[in-house]
Amino acid sequence: MKTLLQTAVLLIFAATMGAGALTPVKEDSNTRDTRNDSSANIDDKIAAQPKLLRISANVDGSGRIIFTRDGVRYEHKYWDEPTDVSFDGEPWEDLSKTPPAWQDVVSHLDLTKAWIVKRQGRDVIALEQTPDGFDLYLCDSPNGAERYEVTIAIPRRH
Repeated sequence: MKTLLQTAVLLIFAATMGAGALTPVKEDSNTRDTRNDSSANIDDKIAAQPKLLRISANVDGSGRIIFTRDGVRYEHKYWDEPTDVSFDGEPWEDLSKTPPAWQDVVSHLDLTKAWIVKRQGRDVIALEQTPDGFDLYLCDSPNGAERYEVTIAIPRRH
């Protein structure tokens, strides 16, 4: 009896779940069945994803990268400046100038809510929120340079 009752409940549940799939949809110029349209709202889904910004460099010392709406710049603290710096996959050779890729995306981002997703290096990689954006600290205290890589997620503005 218990098995018969369980089977009846499952059949009723399956019938109610599938009821929408069995309902015919009238096709005309104003109505379209979008239940199986996997491309519906794809632009909205992409727009909701945060921007993933990747930065890598050989670091032998310390400094910070300052991110604001106006630009990105490196502020050197101790020892040597970073070398072989990559900003979002492109070489960043003059650390006193904003990378060109930044100007293309910054207007769509909420800098004050950025966070580190992934970090790799033997010492400090830290992100600090600021009123205008955020600062990224890179610090390599041990002797000799080391490769550092960081991925930062920056939400899109609505």
